[in-house]
Amino acid sequence: MSIELPEAVERLRAHAWVTDAREGKAGAAAQGIVLALNAAGIAALHRMGRARLIEALQRDTGHADDAIVWRLRDTLPSATDAAQIDAWLHAPLPREPLLLDERQHDGNWTLALRVPLDLVYFPGHFPQAPVLPGAVQIDWALALAAPRLGTPQRCNVMEALKFQQLLRPGDRVELSLHHDTARHKLHFAYRYGDRAYSSGRLAWSAA
Repeated sequence: MSIELPEAVERLRAHAWVTDAREGKAGAAAQGIVLALNAAGIAALHRMGRARLIEALQRDTGHADDAIVWRLRDTLPSATDAAQIDAWLHAPLPREPLLLDERQHDGNWTLALRVPLDLVYFPGHFPQAPVLPGAVQIDWALALAAPRLGTPQRCNVMEALKFQQLLRPGDRVELSLHHDTARHKLHFAYRYGDRAYSSGRLAWSAA
């Protein structure tokens, strides 16, 4: 028999994959859980995917309820109040990266990003081994470059695309952006330290 939600949340807090867990309201009659995963939990997410991770947590805590809304995070500050928990539960799954820092030098931008654990694209790409799609990486580069470099948010041509390593939930990455104004091209590269994830040139007509 399934246990009540408050007891399940207490058990989640003691789980080997979890840093913290809080319950809240996801709607007029819906309940939800905001879960902060530790390094072991993020590794399990990489290995299993979101749905199987939640199934495993439900099984381990004895609370199986398909109506529960789950939100996954890598941090959950102790000072987070009930209103913020409810807001996270009400909000749709994120589509954008977390912007941690940004700097500009001689017209070149470098953005420190973190890939959200709960990114909306992961359940479909792929359900049991979440990977950030290449198309999303290109969309992010265009969207983040536009307000900083004045470049269009869409391109006509993609050149020299390289996808070298997988970007996974929770990964940190630096996105470098350079606008070649003479050739109407945006150069982008996702890297972290000596690890190269992807790069390419995105072009559009002069008009």
